[in-house]
Amino acid sequence: MSGSGGGGYVPPQSVKFDCESGIINTAVASVDLTVLSAQSIGDILQVELSDIEAVILLNGNGEILGSIVHHNTPELIECIKKGNNYQATITSIITPACRVKIERI
Repeated sequence: MSGSGGGGYVPPQSVKFDCESGIINTAVASVDLTVLSAQSIGDILQVELSDIEAVILLNGNGEILGSIVHHNTPELIECIKKGNNYQATITSIITPACRVKIERI
């Protein structure tokens, strides 16, 4: 008789976001298509907290491109509150979708 030994499935643990070295590659949520139309791959965006503590991305003119919804968002928010600064580099644009890489500056 063969078997797996009776152990149940254990899902992999998520990796905690590190304020110093953490990198997030993710899609931008709630994209403003007017702002997106003026962006290019490689553009740098500011990563900030909105008044309701959502992570938002702003272009060089202070216009909001969109927001970030990622499993590490709560940890990223805590890192920003502790004084860490982050930027997002646009890695892909396939309108209406946009992807970014967020890292500490």
